[in-house]
Amino acid sequence: MSSWNFAPVEQAFAAAAIDPSSWSRALDVVTEQTGSHGALLLPISGDHCPNVPASERIARATEVYFRDGWYKRDERFRGVAKLLREGVIDDLDCVTADQMTHLPFYQEFLASAGLRWFACVKIACGEDVWGLSIQRNKHQEPFSVEQKLQLAGLSKSLSGTAAVSRALGFAAADAALEALDISQFAAVLLNRRAEVIRTNSAADRLLTSDFRICARRLTSADPSATAAIEQALYRLLWSTQGDGLIPPIPMPRRALPPILAYPMRFTKVTQHVFTDCHAVVVLVEPGTRSKPQEAELRAAFGLSPAEARLAARLATGETLSAICADLRIAKETGRRELKTIFAKTGARRQHELVALTAGLVRRSSGDAAQP
Repeated sequence: MSSWNFAPVEQAFAAAAIDPSSWSRALDVVTEQTGSHGALLLPISGDHCPNVPASERIARATEVYFRDGWYKRDERFRGVAKLLREGVIDDLDCVTADQMTHLPFYQEFLASAGLRWFACVKIACGEDVWGLSIQRNKHQEPFSVEQKLQLAGLSKSLSGTAAVSRALGFAAADAALEALDISQFAAVLLNRRAEVIRTNSAADRLLTSDFRICARRLTSADPSATAAIEQALYRLLWSTQGDGLIPPIPMPRRALPPILAYPMRFTKVTQHVFTDCHAVVVLVEPGTRSKPQEAELRAAFGLSPAEARLAARLATGETLSAICADLRIAKETGRRELKTIFAKTGARRQHELVALTAGLVRRSSGDAAQP
């Protein structure tokens, strides 16, 4: 057989490392160059998350793979040891031909998606290993020995691309952490396993014996609070809705008000597929943040008196429900006012609103200090 030309694949992957919106197109190029049906990038080591790029033709099958738990029953993971050694595997490195005729993964999941054969190319990325999973349908032939040898040669160049993507992801995460630091927000960065990978100085001050990092995880002295933040992070990491924000979780402290933990995901960071940073937890200590003056908010953003009152309290980290209860207004009224505040300020989430108003507080404090 003639040799495949992998130059277009390498170029497409290099472009996607710089412009993450191009990953689906890069996987389409893989599909075209290998005469296959579709392709996706799949984490091989560590935990799995559904936010992985896939070519358009298998996007639906990828969604079902995670949604219905097939990733837990994927027989192809039996070949991981060989993948790590040799850089490529196919179905017959994982199961026998006879097993393929009755295993649910093949007969229920793959068959329903019109898929049949695959080859997986190892992509090494730091401590993690990913796989370029190339799918063929039931009307196509399995990958030959010669084709697998050519794919094995692709592993090294794609691992280099992954290193670039990972570095750019780190840069984006660092920029987000620095922006939060400048806005005087405590922030903790986490990977896709919800393990802490970085904190800023404001977070270090709040992470004490009552609420701390233990075995790389955020942990409270109150087991129920630990369980709550673990569950919230799981929901966030498994969300497929882009930027995510989970309602704040109170983390109790002895003799002090609880810290409010806001788990969120920044798409501009997580769209770098191989990045270590998959979530951020912003920590707010109620009552310690300066509250902007309502008059300043009205002047700066054109807010009504009611909207300015609500925005000023949201800026201190209070929840919308607590504010509505204290002001004795209906939650629906509060939500309606919040929607208008977002429209007028350009913020999309409460943490963005807080960052905007933090700038007002600093400017106001600086003006007051002038003679």
